[in-house]
Amino acid sequence: MNISVYLFGKFDKGYTQYPDDYSRKIFAVCHQNSKAVCQIAIHRDGDLMYYAYIRNLDDGNYIGLCSVVNGKMITNIDGLFSRFEIIIESMVKHGYLIRFNEKGEIVSNASNLYENREEIDFISAGLRYSFEQLDKTAVVLPSVNYSISKDSVASFSIQDSSSDIVKSSRINGYTLIYKSKGYNTIQINSYKGVIAKKEKESIELREEQQKLKQEIGRLKNKQRNTTWVSVFAIVALILGVVVWNKVLFPDIVTNYDAGEYMYYGPMENGKPNGIGIAIYPKNDKMKRLYYYGNFTDGQRVDSAAIMFYKDGSYFRGSMNNDKWFKGIFFDVEKEHFIGEFNNGEPWNGTWYKHVPVQKIIDGE
Repeated sequence: MNISVYLFGKFDKGYTQYPDDYSRKIFAVCHQNSKAVCQIAIHRDGDLMYYAYIRNLDDGNYIGLCSVVNGKMITNIDGLFSRFEIIIESMVKHGYLIRFNEKGEIVSNASNLYENREEIDFISAGLRYSFEQLDKTAVVLPSVNYSISKDSVASFSIQDSSSDIVKSSRINGYTLIYKSKGYNTIQINSYKGVIAKKEKESIELREEQQKLKQEIGRLKNKQRNTTWVSVFAIVALILGVVVWNKVLFPDIVTNYDAGEYMYYGPMENGKPNGIGIAIYPKNDKMKRLYYYGNFTDGQRVDSAAIMFYKDGSYFRGSMNNDKWFKGIFFDVEKEHFIGEFNNGEPWNGTWYKHVPVQKIIDGE
């Protein structure tokens, strides 16, 4: 099968095509008649059959792939779509001309085609190979029917009769086959699902970080305790770093559902190990909010750990086997305890009451 390949489309700097020749007008007509997310536009020009696949991207641009066959016509319409869709899968997977954005949408990844010759060569080779595999479904192209205009346009859906579509491609100037759903391969949908999940996790972390920032502002306004404010600021900063790494370096920060809490931090042998954050669910029986500190084989073990509770209280100090050992428990509304703990309860130490010392109005 004698095959020529074209790539065309609208990218960041406008329309671009490779190679750029008289076929520009043909592809313009094909795109003008595109109505779905993806479609195949078939154009007959004498003994040449243009099979152009147009995929509208999520950023308002579009990518076009075209194979030109001399003297033959393809009869397997479903096979045409599947061949083009596999090429699109490979392109977005490698970031050739198109890519996934942070939301899992397919967007352009180039300014113009002439700056990406290696990628064009890779895609062109894939197109030629794919169409060679369709040679067994190709038939000799019949003579041109001059009673029908070479600019005539016929439109179909992928659900329409294949025989009607093939007949139209033989006699009409342009035949459009629209596909509004099922145009992504299983692998593309899998990629989109993973990216969407990571984006959801990043959004949730950003929301948690924003809540902490708001709490810092509230506590600053009350000016109850500078230690409390600074500790909250530390955790807000840590969550900010987690969000940054989740977006830009997803392999660095691991999220792990421990059942009791959601863990963010390094893992070793399938267990949390190292400095990390535990975020507790809303229905936690002990009304815990966040833990920041060291993990050893999944246990919270640290000499300077921090635990926040939903009522505003917090503990800061040493922890062993998931239990507080020595430090400060601060009740933001009433009092705080400094000393040793037994089974999470104050054991040896001192309670300090919070009593009003001076009332300030308008800074005085």
